[in-house]
Amino acid sequence: MARRVFPIGISLGVLAAMIATAAPAQAAGVPGDPEFLDTAASFSVIGGSTVTNTGSSVLDGSLAVSPGSALPGFPPGLVGGSVHSNDAVAIQAQIDLVTAANALMAVPSFDVGTADLDGLTFLAGAYSSASSLLNNGTITLQGDADDVFIFTAVSTLTTGAGSTIAFIGDVQECNVFWRIGSSATLGAGSHLAGTVIAQASVSATTSATIAGRLFAQTAAVTLQSNVFTAPSCDTAGGDGTVIVPEVVPPVDTPGGPTGPVLEVPDDVVPGDEETPGDDDDDLTTPAGTPETLAATGAEGTSGIVVLGALLVALGMGSLAWTRRRRRGNLLGQQDVG
Repeated sequence: MARRVFPIGISLGVLAAMIATAAPAQAAGVPGDPEFLDTAASFSVIGGSTVTNTGSSVLDGSLAVSPGSALPGFPPGLVGGSVHSNDAVAIQAQIDLVTAANALMAVPSFDVGTADLDGLTFLAGAYSSASSLLNNGTITLQGDADDVFIFTAVSTLTTGAGSTIAFIGDVQECNVFWRIGSSATLGAGSHLAGTVIAQASVSATTSATIAGRLFAQTAAVTLQSNVFTAPSCDTAGGDGTVIVPEVVPPVDTPGGPTGPVLEVPDDVVPGDEETPGDDDDDLTTPAGTPETLAATGAEGTSGIVVLGALLVALGMGSLAWTRRRRRGNLLGQQDVG
């Protein structure tokens, strides 16, 4: 089977421009920035209701749960950092991961459908499924040290037993993100790279390894003899340039690339809706591929700018009318005199 390459390229500069128009002002940064996860960055695991461990799990970083407080299984589970049970630190970390999750949803993405992603190679970019993401083999990420990879799914992420994430080039684990609308399940003996942020729960089955982080917003994180290593983050060698092959993405969808497939709450991530073909960002797309849609939601900054422009135009028109009226009145008075 020939290797297929998804050619949507996103570097840090492009993401910054995209997030600036679609994400809220309180966002910590853009994916790939050192401050993107804010206080959540130092954690290996953050749970919503609980974090449960069975066996000899080892966490390289810290552990937190909020708004729940239960952390059964530690020990025997080992934590390399600090442990926080619904204290001020845990509460803030949960807030920061939600902010990051919303920012990830605001990035335009290419629809990869619902098929198994095994055997596919992805260049830097954002990819989404209106249903679920599945990996029963090997997903390959190819790129530079400062390239960013974002995968979002409305429903679930499932990795099969023994599956893995492979890198080509200088890809860094800290620049890989998985934003999941429901739950994520990592198969036995599988390997996942990057940061998983699930709306509900995350379950890592026996001996799955994680080069990154597992975060759950509302429900539990369940561990079974899992080993976490801190995500690699040496981006000093990157130059911000992504070379995009001149090929058309192999996914044939009626609308081409799609906007964020996860619903963006109006009161959390205000944004404005763009139409295909807009050139407001520098996202590189193959020839013949329409531009992606920006995040939807409440009226954002660009809407405010448009409204302001309309008000200015109306004000100028009113001023011109008033001046013409005054001039007419003066001419009438001269005629009377």
